[in-house]
Amino acid sequence: MKNSSYVVKVPKNVAKAIRRFPVNDRRALFQAIAALAGNPRPPGHARLKVRDLGEYRIRVRGYRVRYDVDDESRTVYVLAVRRRGEAYRV
Repeated sequence: MKNSSYVVKVPKNVAKAIRRFPVNDRRALFQAIAALAGNPRPPGHARLKVRDLGEYRIRVRGYRVRYDVDDESRTVYVLAVRRRGEAYRV
């Protein structure tokens, strides 16, 4: 049986930002991000229409996790984690 999991890459700046959030939120965010390795398009995910990059978003408590999926290399790239009100501001 072929390994069906993905590799999840979280840049240092995103991990650092997550560490600033309250402990319970931090745990939930890291768990949700780790779960993307098994299913990069979980129930409740949404494809963002803002750009043509194929970005996705999942909701975790009051936060939004923006990420991209490369199915060819089986990699999930976490792009940003922000509070809901700040998530889509440019």
